[in-house]
Amino acid sequence: MPTSEPVAIEEPDQVVTSQSRDEDSKLSDSLHPVSEMGKLPEEEVELARFGSSSENCSFSVTGSSRASSPLSEPDAHGVAYTYDGPPGHRILHLRPTAEQWDDFPALLAFARSLHAEVDGCFKIILPEELQEPLPDKDSQHVTANAYRIRQINHRTFWQVSTVPSEGAFSSSEPEGEVSGSVDEKFKKLKTLFNKSKDKQMRNVRYRVDVPAWTAKQRREAGVPERSPIHPLAGDKLDKTKAIIPGIHTPYVYESAQHFGATFQLHAEDFRLSSLNHLYKGRKIWIVVPATAVDVAEEALNRKGKCSQFMRHRAEFFFPEKLQKMGIPHRIVDQRPGETIVILPDAYHEGFSTGYTLAEAKNYADSDWTTDTYQPCQPSCQLMTAIPAEFMRPLQEGEERLDLCAGYKDVGGDEPSSLLQQQQQQQPKAEDSQLGEIQSANPTLKRPLEHTISEEIVFKHPRLDQDSIVSVHAKV
Repeated sequence: MPTSEPVAIEEPDQVVTSQSRDEDSKLSDSLHPVSEMGKLPEEEVELARFGSSSENCSFSVTGSSRASSPLSEPDAHGVAYTYDGPPGHRILHLRPTAEQWDDFPALLAFARSLHAEVDGCFKIILPEELQEPLPDKDSQHVTANAYRIRQINHRTFWQVSTVPSEGAFSSSEPEGEVSGSVDEKFKKLKTLFNKSKDKQMRNVRYRVDVPAWTAKQRREAGVPERSPIHPLAGDKLDKTKAIIPGIHTPYVYESAQHFGATFQLHAEDFRLSSLNHLYKGRKIWIVVPATAVDVAEEALNRKGKCSQFMRHRAEFFFPEKLQKMGIPHRIVDQRPGETIVILPDAYHEGFSTGYTLAEAKNYADSDWTTDTYQPCQPSCQLMTAIPAEFMRPLQEGEERLDLCAGYKDVGGDEPSSLLQQQQQQQPKAEDSQLGEIQSANPTLKRPLEHTISEEIVFKHPRLDQDSIVSVHAKV
């Protein structure tokens, strides 16, 4: 796709401040605040926000990774906000009061009124009174994911599959590499990938899908007993047939001290929003907004495959690759105390720069619909696929299927299989069709960072364009 010069928007002279936590970072004199963006006509907003996107700009993400515009005065909505992020990638950053946080639907509507959809995401920093201290947690040696790196499709794509392993995790670990530019971190990650090509990455471990919906689970996971992101007002997930771990309730994610734990490009299940709250460390994200989803899926060769086709492929894309493919994106630098809200249909991926501790769950707003969602079929072989039956609205007088109930309330213990939980929870007279769905989907763990077995990797090699079409024809 041909490139063009970034679109410049004239703005009033303002003093620009930096919220960088990088001790040596300095704000470039060329940066301009975009806090007036919400006052522009819609078509100008689209141009302004993506004028510096990968499609139209070939900048290098250097210098301060935390440049921000001045904090706005609360307007008629009463919500203070700013824009921050790496140069060319600044996104909306809300700073609500505790009372405003309690009305999450209003916050979401306000973010959308400021065109957050064009970025695919926005940040929220929680009020101090809602940020509780982390409990002490002893060092744990537990089951965790390791990573195996392959370069595929004529060495132009990185496939990152997870391998069951073990790792040591301690909340006393330093918070990783909090200094340094985003550009430096991407270069370091690419170097790590090249060194680990066709083998397992040394030392890098990521603990995923840690139950965190009871007080005891949360203490064992090393997070406050009260979740900052659950429950939330206005969540239509409260009225679905099933209660699914990690979708309806929080999971904790913890990366060990070594740089490079990744989660690969994917969109959320069933067109949901997601919230990821970071307690410790630094995560760097890439987000492809829903406004560019058609461009992205054409470039990624979806061609009628299921809505989770990118989960099957387990691929990580560096910014320059997305730029070359003509896929608009935002780079987001997340720090402790910040919650990233990923909006429906936005593709996203990212990595930790060292030790991180976070929790995540999904959210369904009042307009949520699954009308355009294409669930996985059994032929997809994605063991974490969620049956559409579980996400349908709960009918009047119908009993909910609680898939969280069978988890042991002890941190680090493996839950009983969800198939067993389903059988225990399910009334004997339940529809046989649901039983068939359960049998085909025995694990149902939230697949934000999922394990791909060697057998599935072998069956889905994605070696070239011809094999993409043939291998994924039934997906």
